[in-house]
Amino acid sequence: MFQTTNNSKFVSEVPRKNTFSENDWHVLAGFWHPVAFSHEIEDKPVSAKLLDVELVIYRTSKGVSVAKDICPHRGTKLSAGWISDDNLVCPMHGICFDGAGGCTKIPSINRQNVRIPPRLRLQSLKVEERYGIIFTCLKEDPIWPIPVWPGIKDKKNKVLHFPTDTWYAAASRHVENFNDVAHFPWVHKETFGGYENDPVPDYEVNHTDYGLSFDLPYLEEGNRFPDGVEGHERNVIYTYQLTFPFSTIIMISPIDSDYVQYFADTVCPVSAYETKIFQVATDTTGNPDIEVLTKETLMINDEDKGFVESQHPEDLPLDLMEEIHIPADRMSVEFRRSLAKRFGLGTPLVN
Repeated sequence: MFQTTNNSKFVSEVPRKNTFSENDWHVLAGFWHPVAFSHEIEDKPVSAKLLDVELVIYRTSKGVSVAKDICPHRGTKLSAGWISDDNLVCPMHGICFDGAGGCTKIPSINRQNVRIPPRLRLQSLKVEERYGIIFTCLKEDPIWPIPVWPGIKDKKNKVLHFPTDTWYAAASRHVENFNDVAHFPWVHKETFGGYENDPVPDYEVNHTDYGLSFDLPYLEEGNRFPDGVEGHERNVIYTYQLTFPFSTIIMISPIDSDYVQYFADTVCPVSAYETKIFQVATDTTGNPDIEVLTKETLMINDEDKGFVESQHPEDLPLDLMEEIHIPADRMSVEFRRSLAKRFGLGTPLVN
């Protein structure tokens, strides 16, 4: 019912209802994560959640701002407020905050030139807009860069933004599935999967400045590319580039044409077992068909979602002895090994 009178000594960055281990929370809080599409933030504040931290996202003439969704006056949710005169307005007492999080007005004070307490400001976070996505970081100094996506970063190409979805699974489970190639002929039979009897070719996983990458030749049972090449099946090269911790772009290149599709997937770990999916795409036509690609993308996601949400344990095992691995799991193994050894995820917090 009450906080202690010396509560300030015990204030923690970690939210009270945190679903992560404390060590994992602190590590993940140092990365950039997506929280919204830019087109979703217009003339009203929007609520979001990242690593169990409730956030408010709002737009002023200075651009997009992200802050913890709590008014410093009486703890009201600011996402229930509104934008007025280029300020975010608290719905409970009308206190106004600018794009930098500073208080600009206290309506209940009628005196002119009143001094506003410096502490009356929002807990604002770092924010960047890339590819039509809003990224934020819960720590003051990010430990890893925002992903750089070939093709999608090219301003001459039209970038498609697909409807977001929430998966009730760990972000790490979603990312591992997105980078898994052995499930294609079994899970994606109705979209792009190949032949069940075709073995997965050997491939090598490369460690890069941003994360991991690999190339895989594959025979798709179908022809889904708008490049004018006829035929029921297509030989393609998949090039995967994973930026730690949870962002991947796939470049899909049919070997008999110059066409390339760029498809990027980045996810927000809302909680340890809830993940919001952000996906964008373009191709070398510069003007991909939004209707065709949206339908295909939603079908592929629906094929995957139930399997990922049903995986156990819900936490991704970072001890490589906890699950059995097959040769096609090279990417998965390197992903797990890197999260543990490079960043210390999955280890107890050492005081």
